[in-house]
Amino acid sequence: MSKPDTRTRILVTSLLLFNDHGEPNTTTNEIADEVDISPGNLHYHFRKKSDLVEALLAEFQADVRRVLEPPAEETTIDDFWIFLHLLLETLAAYRFLLRDMETLVAAYPKVSRALKSFSKGLTAVMQIHIKAMKRSGALNIDESDIPIVSRNLVVIAMFSERFDEVSGAASSADDSALRMARAVLAIVLPYASDDAASHWMALSDHYRQ
Repeated sequence: MSKPDTRTRILVTSLLLFNDHGEPNTTTNEIADEVDISPGNLHYHFRKKSDLVEALLAEFQADVRRVLEPPAEETTIDDFWIFLHLLLETLAAYRFLLRDMETLVAAYPKVSRALKSFSKGLTAVMQIHIKAMKRSGALNIDESDIPIVSRNLVVIAMFSERFDEVSGAASSADDSALRMARAVLAIVLPYASDDAASHWMALSDHYRQ
């Protein structure tokens, strides 16, 4: 197997360090050390740290396109759960964008625009999923409740980890994803239809383990 090229190694390492320590707390010299190249070599590929952030942002935008694909006309509980896992996996892969959101938005206009677009798109897709599950009989929810439930689910997905850090409950990416999944279920369960209640409860029990 061929070794990844230097630019790819720099991006992968930057993403790992940004996720672990935060973008503001990571220097280009630290990235160069971790990749085992000189600072000059890194500068050849990315002249500034902002270039690294923008390159990773482009990767994020490419990956979230799959997340924002509209679901089928009638979405099952399992379909929704696949969507949710894809969402949580994608956000975990780029967790630095949400953990350092205030700093990044202030420093990088492209991050601000990308996250604004993503939040709007995710809210719209979440509404489509909930409406589709209503049609398939998985949820018994009034049309008037769908916008606020969708909004609450997006808030959990995008800001749950940030809240954990502020409240002193910060943890690993895996623990954060499990906590988000449980929070999503807590919002959705009250709307479970009688026919689908046992399926939703089985999922809930799984995430309590």
